Amino acid sequence: MRVDKIDHIHVFVNDLDRAVRFFTDLLGREFAPVWEGADSGVRTAYNRLGLDFIQPTSLGGLAAEMIKLKGEGIGCVSLKVPNIEEAIAELESRGVKMIFKVEVGQVKEAWFEATNTFGVQIEVCEYPGDDIVAASSVTQ
Repeated sequence: MRVDKIDHIHVFVNDLDRAVRFFTDLLGREFAPVWEGADSGVRTAYNRLGLDFIQPTSLGGLAAEMIKLKGEGIGCVSLKVPNIEEAIAELESRGVKMIFKVEVGQVKEAWFEATNTFGVQIEVCEYPGDDIVAASSVTQ
């Protein structure tokens, strides 16, 4: 599978606003405005260093399950790929099960179970250019 770069790391938190304040102060980097998907069950905030904080807004869903199982912290590594369909086919051919796909603006993402990846939750993403925030139509 061709990978352009490790794009970002998802960090699951219980209090998004508190986490964003702490890391903005610590790193001296602003986060994009908080995005809340009506049907996604999460609120997220991303910064250009590659941190994507995710807070569940409902009891169901991946973010809530991750926090329930492992507590707060790093939950997923996102890999930028030039062709998401090829990346999905490659991972599935290796026995890695896709959990879901989503599109936000021009960003396409696919999440996979960590069962056959040594406990590393993998997401692959495809978008034009080098700026996922701009490609997602979320402004910073």
